[in-house]
Amino acid sequence: SDPVVGGVAGGSWSAGGNLNTARAGVGAAGANNSAALVFGGIPSAKTETESYNGTSWTEVSDLNSGRQYLGGQGTYTAAIAFGGEEPGLTGKTELWDGTNWTEVNDMNTARYTLGSGTLSYTEGFCVGGWLLPGVSSAVEAFDGTNWTEVAEMNTARNGPYLSGDSSNAICSGGSVEPGVQTKAETWDGTSWTEVGDLNTARYNGGSAGTHTSALIFGGSNQAGTVDAETEVWNGTSWSELNDLSTARNYQHGAGSTSANAIYAGGNPGSAATEEWTADLSNKTI
Repeated sequence: SDPVVGGVAGGSWSAGGNLNTARAGVGAAGANNSAALVFGGIPSAKTETESYNGTSWTEVSDLNSGRQYLGGQGTYTAAIAFGGEEPGLTGKTELWDGTNWTEVNDMNTARYTLGSGTLSYTEGFCVGGWLLPGVSSAVEAFDGTNWTEVAEMNTARNGPYLSGDSSNAICSGGSVEPGVQTKAETWDGTSWTEVGDLNTARYNGGSAGTHTSALIFGGSNQAGTVDAETEVWNGTSWSELNDLSTARNYQHGAGSTSANAIYAGGNPGSAATEEWTADLSNKTI
């Protein structure tokens, strides 16, 4: 079986089916690498939505508002898309019911390249982002109907990684202008607490999992280079695991656990999909 690294079993990336439309800057949702959704993206503030069944991507109903660098959360049959750039910052929010997108109440603060949660859309979570100009520390929670501003992060950041939802989450990395950081913070539903740093400073990559078992992958590092590294959080510290086959950035990932995730598209102009699988049966408790 896979070796245990930092209390979490090792895993690996494998190739999945290509997107129909190559793009970066998408929103993403999905419980695992056999049931996922991507929407929006660049170039040209796309509206296209695609659904994944573990083998291939299928085009489904478009977003009502085309946009890029947006957030997403939920499953491939019940998801939320929020924020982004149209061009011009937007706080627009849409809900996906498995067939169509419906516009609902906007976010309080329009922004893009934000951190978005990985679990249920009825506990939607948005952190940080870019305000043109300025890096945000603002945090909002969605209850299925409305967005509510909650306690701000300790460190403002653009393009952070976020795992979890509005009840419990971990936010890590991000760009703080002018630098890229390793800082991580956990959210308990009320306040933020600084915890162990990432091994590699980076931002604008993918995330999956929960506040006690999170996975982050890809992004841009301090040197401005596109990154392929994967790190896992076990509730105490971050450990480096197997790299993506293809380095990429400006893309959200999806997956409700650190054992099963998906990363599709990305910059530069990719249609490639990679699936993460880890055996957690021998996880140290």
